[in-house]
Amino acid sequence: MMAITISEFIYLLPMLILGLAIVILLFLLLLWRINTKLSAIFTVASLTVALMTSSFVGYQIISHSGEPQTIAKAQTPAEQLEDVDGPQQTTDSLPSLTQEADLLDETLNVEQDTSAFWKPTYVTALFTSDGYGALYTSIVLLLSIIVSTLAFKWFQNDPQTHHGLFYLMVLFSALGGTTLIYSSHLISLFIGIELLSIPVVGLIGYQYTQQYALEAAIKYMVLSVISTTFLLMGIAFYYAATGELTFSGLSFQLSTLVAPSILLLLGVCLMLVGIGFKLSLVPFQLWLPDVFQGAPACVALLLTTVGKVAIFCAVARLFLLAPVVNNETIRIIMVIMAFCSIIWGNVFAITQRNIKRLLAYSSITHFGYLLIALIAVQYQVLALETIGVYLIGYILANICVLGVISLESHSNENEDQDDDIDLCGLFWRRPIIALAMGIGLLSLAGIPLTVGFIGRFSLVLLGVTAELWWLVGAIVVGSAFGLYFYLRLVINLYIRPPHLQAGQSLIPAMTFKSGHIGINEIFIVGSALLILFCGMYPSWLFNLVSVAQYLMPQ
Repeated sequence: MMAITISEFIYLLPMLILGLAIVILLFLLLLWRINTKLSAIFTVASLTVALMTSSFVGYQIISHSGEPQTIAKAQTPAEQLEDVDGPQQTTDSLPSLTQEADLLDETLNVEQDTSAFWKPTYVTALFTSDGYGALYTSIVLLLSIIVSTLAFKWFQNDPQTHHGLFYLMVLFSALGGTTLIYSSHLISLFIGIELLSIPVVGLIGYQYTQQYALEAAIKYMVLSVISTTFLLMGIAFYYAATGELTFSGLSFQLSTLVAPSILLLLGVCLMLVGIGFKLSLVPFQLWLPDVFQGAPACVALLLTTVGKVAIFCAVARLFLLAPVVNNETIRIIMVIMAFCSIIWGNVFAITQRNIKRLLAYSSITHFGYLLIALIAVQYQVLALETIGVYLIGYILANICVLGVISLESHSNENEDQDDDIDLCGLFWRRPIIALAMGIGLLSLAGIPLTVGFIGRFSLVLLGVTAELWWLVGAIVVGSAFGLYFYLRLVINLYIRPPHLQAGQSLIPAMTFKSGHIGINEIFIVGSALLILFCGMYPSWLFNLVSVAQYLMPQ
């Protein structure tokens, strides 16, 4: 029992660290009212420790994942003795064979002690610890660190010096995202979604003096309530039909039933509606652009990356374990949702002048693209790699774009600098981050030599393999629309400001100033460099995603 307890503790250590950090920060805020700087330092330190722990556990699981099976198949000399007929063995050979068997048993025990511990496993019925969970948990924790540092810069000019509650909600959302990615049970899935969504409502409306902030918070809260209602109803119907709540139980039910019951199909469809609201897929995308416009840029980054990526990873695990799309009715519904999301997002993004509203429509489009990978989930290895590469490219691009908007904005302003006119000529003021933002926009457009192109190409390849011709056509048409509004923003960054005379020297503006390079600029420029590197040498990214395999049910 002690070994099981220790293993559970080790596997769930990132979640435990975040939970402990929340309790400590809450006491610090209540008893000593620590200021914004100390809150930010504590939050970033806690998230960093959780990130290091998750990376270590993931590395150990991935590097030792195949060893226990190899050891289990080995045959000891003592077993070989039983396979050999007695008359063929002499008594003189028995002592040497027995000593060899004892030596090999000791070797096997040592190897099992060091490697069998680090294996993908179900940690209780609620959570799964595997390479897949460790990879995306590390990504969510890194994104939370970036959001925390951007928020500190955003609060820098605010006369109020106590914003610890903001960082407490960031920790809660990181815990919710981690819970979602680890979940292997519908109850833990629901708890993770709520832990993630409820703090985001507070983060969106935190700076309530800004224009549209309260409106955005109320609209997101209404969407969350509707999503929760449908999700709970779907879980209830599914449980009534099967008596199961685990992902593996759903996999068994859908694979053994020749004709699933109406109650089971109704439960799965209601859960899809709840998930559709969380991922803002058509026709459940209502008010998402308003939410993005009213939220601070750093919170919009949290919403579009941590909020959606964690939910999508949990849903992808569910779909990879349970072939939901094997039912023709559900498959048709998802194809229609993906097709409409791609077309709707691209068409309405063309007319947007507010960059955050444009990115809201862009997120509808991109998760419509990703829905293709779930529809073609029967090609499991290719679907898993496509999901990973596309998500990582989408995350890096959003860090570049929303990170720059956050750096250009301040919490004491009426609204963020998120209109295209606000960032007009940014290259002549801050050339390095303007280049990074341009690279992020090109990646979102799917331009070659960026990781966005690699992800888009993988999706097309997967769609062709699964013969989803309508969705492949939607990708081509949507990419053509996307070229217009993404390239329009890129060109806008390099327009010469009107106050700059034709003959005026640009050398002072282009001079490198180390004082202007902070941790946020490093994150943004590093993301841009990764976009280019992964676009030119994508093999290591595919290897990273492919080794982070999910645990199949026994």
